[in-house]
Amino acid sequence: MSDRPQIPIDEQLSIEEGKAIMAGGLGEYELRLVTSFCVPLAWREYDHHGAIAPRNGSAFFLNTGARVIGVTAQHVIAGYRESGARKGPLTLTTNGVGIQLDLDARMIDAHSGIDIATFSVTEDEVRRLGKEVCGGYQRTWPPSLPMQNGGIYYSGYPGVGTRQTPGVITFGAVCGSGVATQVNEKIISSQIERQHLTPILGDGILLENFDFRGMSGAPMITVVQHHGLRSWMLGGVIFQGPSTSDDPNEAIAGLEIIRARPAHFILPDGTLDKARWERLEWQLR
Repeated sequence: MSDRPQIPIDEQLSIEEGKAIMAGGLGEYELRLVTSFCVPLAWREYDHHGAIAPRNGSAFFLNTGARVIGVTAQHVIAGYRESGARKGPLTLTTNGVGIQLDLDARMIDAHSGIDIATFSVTEDEVRRLGKEVCGGYQRTWPPSLPMQNGGIYYSGYPGVGTRQTPGVITFGAVCGSGVATQVNEKIISSQIERQHLTPILGDGILLENFDFRGMSGAPMITVVQHHGLRSWMLGGVIFQGPSTSDDPNEAIAGLEIIRARPAHFILPDGTLDKARWERLEWQLR
């Protein structure tokens, strides 16, 4: 399997050109597109009084060319499994629709170092949730890495967007765009540069040091521009957002970075490329 770029990607837009796109209809369309791929991966925990505490990560649906699968961060699955609280089933959910996941039956693969987990899902289930399957512009799987400073989009479901009323829990998506400020075989990072942010959808610009917990497992999409055609392909799986700690030893104020694991760790059958991970880990020792 070649690591060479499959699709030559043209030079990226300038910041001014990118802001012009975001301010127009195309920016809104692309933000809604990436949101259409992802869904809350949620469960309910109960205290000793029976009160409900919603918990969630994010997941998305992916077509590798060989099959359709569900993808999330491994630590989201681990958080559910390891919770000592009395809890309900793990569920793919949109407002009013829920599909329970039997992890023993559904899991395809998971790896704590890569921090990706994959599970089986049907296209009918995706349609029932009102979602879309992420495909992409790549000729073969896996897609190419983003260009350094190339455009990216992301969307997921941070816990702060969850609203609970009697008998109903709703989840709010947060989406955004930026550039891939760090790109290598192990990680794609995007630093939020607030001086360049432009509000597109209705909620305006996120507050500084916004709490992204719950975004883990969401997709990061690479913007592709080639011969005048603007398209996209999967960049990676978000596994870490900015730290929101008030402790300066744990977080640097104003340094907001979203990190994703490159999509090339997902093999066409939905298993994970552990050999590639181990090779990269060995090279860094």
